[in-house]
Amino acid sequence: MRPFVTATPLRVAGILFERCGFDLRAARSCAAVAGGIGRLAPGLTLAVALACGGAARAPGSVAALDLVVVTAQAPSDAERYCAWYGTQRGGILYFGQSAFWSALRTHGGDPTADLLAPGPQRIGRFDLASETLLAPLEVGEPGDRSGVWDVAMGADGWLYFTRFFESAGRVDPVSGRVESLASLGPALNELAPGPDGTLLASRYGSGGSGAEDGSVIAFDGRGRIVAEWPLAMPGDLRVAPKSVAWDTARRELWVTADLLPRESGAAVRHAAFVLDRDGALLQRIEIPEIQFVTQRSDGALLRAEVDASALTLRITPPPGVSDGIRAILLDADFPAAFDFVQDMQEAADGRVVVTRWSGRVHIVERNGRISTARLPRIDPQGIYYTAVLRGDRLCASYCADVTVVCIDAPR
Repeated sequence: MRPFVTATPLRVAGILFERCGFDLRAARSCAAVAGGIGRLAPGLTLAVALACGGAARAPGSVAALDLVVVTAQAPSDAERYCAWYGTQRGGILYFGQSAFWSALRTHGGDPTADLLAPGPQRIGRFDLASETLLAPLEVGEPGDRSGVWDVAMGADGWLYFTRFFESAGRVDPVSGRVESLASLGPALNELAPGPDGTLLASRYGSGGSGAEDGSVIAFDGRGRIVAEWPLAMPGDLRVAPKSVAWDTARRELWVTADLLPRESGAAVRHAAFVLDRDGALLQRIEIPEIQFVTQRSDGALLRAEVDASALTLRITPPPGVSDGIRAILLDADFPAAFDFVQDMQEAADGRVVVTRWSGRVHIVERNGRISTARLPRIDPQGIYYTAVLRGDRLCASYCADVTVVCIDAPR
């Protein structure tokens, strides 16, 4: 089923082109961020890196020293799928699979190119203990075209997913039973826990052909929207929400968004919005650029912020906690034109994993101590989405075919 097709260029694609330098004519790529093979994980030799790169597109895995690269059999002969946003539960890394980026590049930057060919809708499963891929969860119907974007585990044990161009849904990870959540409407992008046991989803525009503002919804497991927060900017800017987070301690909604000019040629801006439970605007923040927001299990709010060349993790404790706001410098030379904080995940022991497109992953302990891993750039057009920890192993979904990369976590 194809409930809608957007005719408005998806600036999600434009932002990546802008930041990563994906220019089809100049054939540039994000490889400059990683600085080449010589900046791979410590101890990894050039020969090993070349061996892994040469085998990266073949099904199976390549292991050397602390590096494991596992690539699934290609889901389709017509499109090149890759691994997207992920979430960890019960020792399994679940992640979306989508051909969005490869279709966009193949068809000259057309952000709707993923709709040109039907293909499977799959959620990948990676066993973090054995570091092997399991059979994926099939969540689509014959004729579906849009891949899976984000996934999130609900409090009810169902795994929820978005597909942007087609309806969202949920799947029972045990039985494989799939239920459509078409009642939520189109253009759903990123997911996060919401108030009172709900889930949040950002709506990146309306999904129609116009230049409408987006919104954030909170919905329950039956596919009912229980709250919706519209977003708008004065003037000629359209608000397209991306990452969302619910501050349970203050009952506030945080939203990062692209500010898209309604007229072509103007620059894209970025902002974070803070709303109360009733939708009243409390703050709009453009400087620093807040790239991702999440809440830790102890109630602290975590924000990845970029100001000039500094990447900082700002930790705001819940009300009544005396240690105050902490700002932890992650990178004093952050290449903001080429890199981006794509996800933040909390490990079982409280460590926070900050994943960047480039494969630089920051691990922040509760005492503020940080360490940084450098995952290999096997594919010059690949980007990392979600990294998670299991003990002393770090594994990340890699948008370069359906790939997961694991290394020993630095200490």
